Amino acid sequence: MNTTTSAVLRAPETFELREFPLPAVGDDDGLLRLELAGVCGSDVLHWSGNSAVSRNLPAILGHEIVGRIERVGPTAARRWGVTVGDRVIAEASFGCGLCDLCLRGSYQICAEGQGYGGRISAAMKPHLWGAYGQHLYLPPRARVHRVGDAISPEVGVVIGAVLANGVRWVHTVGGAGVGDTVVVFGPGPQGLAAVIAAHAAGASQILAVGLAGDHARLAFARDCGATDTLTFDQHTVEAITDLTGGQLADVVIDVTGSANSPAVAAETVRPLGTFVMAGSTAAASIKLPWNELVRKEVRAQGVNSHDQAAVRAAIALAASARYPLDRMVTHRFPLSFTGDALSLIRNAAASDGVIKAVIDPFDQGS
Repeated sequence: MNTTTSAVLRAPETFELREFPLPAVGDDDGLLRLELAGVCGSDVLHWSGNSAVSRNLPAILGHEIVGRIERVGPTAARRWGVTVGDRVIAEASFGCGLCDLCLRGSYQICAEGQGYGGRISAAMKPHLWGAYGQHLYLPPRARVHRVGDAISPEVGVVIGAVLANGVRWVHTVGGAGVGDTVVVFGPGPQGLAAVIAAHAAGASQILAVGLAGDHARLAFARDCGATDTLTFDQHTVEAITDLTGGQLADVVIDVTGSANSPAVAAETVRPLGTFVMAGSTAAASIKLPWNELVRKEVRAQGVNSHDQAAVRAAIALAASARYPLDRMVTHRFPLSFTGDALSLIRNAAASDGVIKAVIDPFDQGS
């Protein structure tokens, strides 16, 4: 087999299947045969033309990655601790390695935007810069983690850019710990990962807030450690105030991607608490209760993606089997139906039971 197939975004909401030559692998790089690729809410923004990825077309989306090492050079194999056939995940970002942000260790916000999922054009050789395809190129800077066969592809695909995000956003950056109260706005995959991270960190009260139709997602949140679930409405702040005995929350994270939710979420942070701002939105600006945040000396912190430490913690969490991560994958699509997968996630709020869609690149479909 000398070629591989990827779903290429060539214009907003327009994918086409393209054949690419399989790249030669040298001493210090590798090639991954993908098993599953997760569909992220940010992919919907890229697909619809509401992100900077539109400047990189044609592009291969997909940054939630699990697969098996197909080829690897000896130096890369030693660095990553892998051999051919190993099941691994690859982090979404690898960075340019040269900019100030990369040199400071913040490769996830690399000034050059180096990473998977449309941040590098598919026109740039060796083309395979996204997970919506059968193979993914692993450059020397790729951050690859062996997970082993005990972790299934369905669990592996939610480790790198879902569960690891939750660990970093809620625990590492948000500071949630033993005995804290954590409120999560948005029970999608990222919100559920935040619930898991809060529970694993020892939070004693975890509140998940969703929409009226989020019955299945909120039930899943309870299975992952949420102590209470609420429906977002005009009484949300009052309800959270009552549930916390008037104390409000130590850590609040908004992962809704909504323009309306953050203003309400910010009001539920206690004095000296932390408001974690996550998730992508197409809105040009978001309103926040500025005076309240100032008065209460709330720490408002933006977060973007994961880092190596969070990925390692997420792998350990997945390996513990404490949480039903495999149930997060609710819908599977063959590569030829990639557009349908994105459409499903865009309309997920109107379809109870949708949590995570994945692309199976070797499913021939019909």
